[in-house]
Amino acid sequence: MLTPLKREEFDKYIDFVYALALDPARSGYPTYTDGIKTRADFVERSLRAFERENEDILLYERDGETAGWIHYYHLAEDQYLDTCSFCIAEGMADAIAEFTAFARGHFPGSELYLKFPGENTQAAAALEVGGFVCIERDFNDVFELDRYESRQPDPDVVPVTRENFDLFRALHAPHEDMYWNSDRLLADMDEWRLLLYMPGGVPAGALQARRDSEMGEIFGIFFPGEYDAGAYRALVTAALNGAKADGAGSMVFFNDAETQADALAMGFRCVGEYMCYKTLL
Repeated sequence: MLTPLKREEFDKYIDFVYALALDPARSGYPTYTDGIKTRADFVERSLRAFERENEDILLYERDGETAGWIHYYHLAEDQYLDTCSFCIAEGMADAIAEFTAFARGHFPGSELYLKFPGENTQAAAALEVGGFVCIERDFNDVFELDRYESRQPDPDVVPVTRENFDLFRALHAPHEDMYWNSDRLLADMDEWRLLLYMPGGVPAGALQARRDSEMGEIFGIFFPGEYDAGAYRALVTAALNGAKADGAGSMVFFNDAETQADALAMGFRCVGEYMCYKTLL
């Protein structure tokens, strides 16, 4: 059974739920096992649910006992539903089924995204049975920037501006099924570090990274054809240099099997496997 968490109940459950957040087999993404995010971060992010109209935390009860919670948020204008934490001690499959039914009743027509570590095999099995589609399966990698010295940039890497944005859009176009499509990026460019790799003046790669003064994140690298290791290294180096200049302490990047070896060679640390599932409500 799912019931809304009241603010006065928060302190009663926070330690129990945070312990679940540290267990990748019983929690979802974003993960708190990455060595970056802390208990204070978890508490702060969870408390925002009581301040925002588009968020809520649902307690999950099983056999008369509280077995965890689901913290979700909904972007009505985009018909987008996602979770900030999905921490369940027992009955993961039932919790997913109940939350999906709740979401269908409250947010029909929205796309629901549920994301879990690879260790959460119960969640993966339940999502596949429930008709969700796995749209991404990657490695969650972290680069520690505290002791990083900026490297020599490749002169063929240039920033994306409004004037050359169409070159970036052309490389990003095959990946427009993500929330941050080209139109949203263009409207919110100040929050992003967008880069092009232009050897000989020809676009051979593009990178999309979120700017943040604490933890940056590379959302993706895009190529006009097959994977280009040289372009990958040049673009990632530029992103790391930029994040270091921003004062960020770390950079997160979800790499696929094709890019993982280069990511590790450049100094990224693998936290674990990441799975993203989607369904239309």
